[in-house]
Amino acid sequence: MADLFTMLQTTSRSLETQRYALDVVGQNIANVNTPGYARRVVDIAAVPPYEPRSAGSGAEVLSVRAIRDRFLDRRVREEMSAEQAAAAAADILALLETGIGAPGTSVDGDLDDLFDAFASLAEAPTSSTARIEVVTEAQKLAATFNTLAGGLAEAARDVDVRVRATVDQINALARQIADLNGSLAGMAPGAPEALHVRDQVIQALESLSALIDVQAVEVESGGFDVSIGSGRLLVVANTPYEIGTTPRDGTGVSDIVAAGQVITGEIAGGTLGGLLDVRDVKMPAYLQHLDRLAYEVAQNINAIHAGGYDLQGNPGVAFFEPLASVAGAAAALRVNGALSAPGGERLVAASTSPTAPGNNENARALAALRDQPVVGGTATFAETWAQFVYEVGRDAASASEAAVSRGEVLRQVTNLRDGVSGVSLDEEAANMLRFQRAYEANARYFKTVDELLVTLMGLVEA
Repeated sequence: MADLFTMLQTTSRSLETQRYALDVVGQNIANVNTPGYARRVVDIAAVPPYEPRSAGSGAEVLSVRAIRDRFLDRRVREEMSAEQAAAAAADILALLETGIGAPGTSVDGDLDDLFDAFASLAEAPTSSTARIEVVTEAQKLAATFNTLAGGLAEAARDVDVRVRATVDQINALARQIADLNGSLAGMAPGAPEALHVRDQVIQALESLSALIDVQAVEVESGGFDVSIGSGRLLVVANTPYEIGTTPRDGTGVSDIVAAGQVITGEIAGGTLGGLLDVRDVKMPAYLQHLDRLAYEVAQNINAIHAGGYDLQGNPGVAFFEPLASVAGAAAALRVNGALSAPGGERLVAASTSPTAPGNNENARALAALRDQPVVGGTATFAETWAQFVYEVGRDAASASEAAVSRGEVLRQVTNLRDGVSGVSLDEEAANMLRFQRAYEANARYFKTVDELLVTLMGLVEA
């Protein structure tokens, strides 16, 4: 049978238990808006009696737990990685789409102007003004191709700068996670300080997944081993394995390397994945499309021009400088220097007869190229340009839609996780009231036992 002093000890222990529970409630309320914080709950258990006729020894705190759902945590990381990849791609593609120019103000407009100049030359084949206009419009078209090709190359270099900066951020987060893992290894599992560090680890993991798609495996201490790509180690326990960049030969851009191996093609998610997809897949496709159009323009105009005769009755020279291949054609397109030199307009081959400079047949043939399916035998120059513009616009729209869609999925998954791990002020207010009432009741019980002791001691003294 418990004596009064034992009852005081029991009540004291119970008071401390309720006070601790109130402390946890206060911590939850204080961190209602803290990113990465998971609400804490207190596990309270009855203390068994020390002797057969005792009712028990009160209550004690067994542990404090952070409420988390591992599946939802992983889903948040996955969706964040996908959303950030789409968002990064959408940002870059929107800039590329803007750089193409409005309809009629870029290659399409310059092509129309050049063929209009050929048509005007057909009306006045001996006119110096018409000939100068042909050369001027051709130079303008070549300059536009050069500018667009240069813009794509510059955009690729800008993206590469972001790639290297993102790699630095990834390495910084890897070091942070490794340090936090090391801190957790020296703490008792379930200790309040361990819960705090674990929140930081998970928050760092989410920041990392926004940059690159990761695979995270929880270890016994509460930390995480992290890998990327095809199982490439990034963090193991308290050791980070940093990734790096290395120049890609002849391209002006960088590859991602891990442990000396190129892993660029293994990265698909996060900001880094979105940047690499645009830089290494979409931009080369756009440039190839642009090069094909420039090459076909030069080849077809050169072929017809070389079949005609200039004002002196000489065979036509190459209108554009000959191009060695399709690759690099847009950047290399130039009007023949002989045509652009002073007096070079006389070399424009408008005639099909060496003895009839007023013959306009060749100028008419050049003007007729406007509507001929000369690109691949199926498309006109204008249609090929429209396909290029459509391709860029389609990719930009798709990336933007994907970013919005993935963002909505991320929001929903985050809300589901917050429903499990987040702090509810209504719930905490109810818990606060419950623990407050329990504390007050224990305090009154303590007072009652104390009064009984005073009475007993008074009887003894009497």
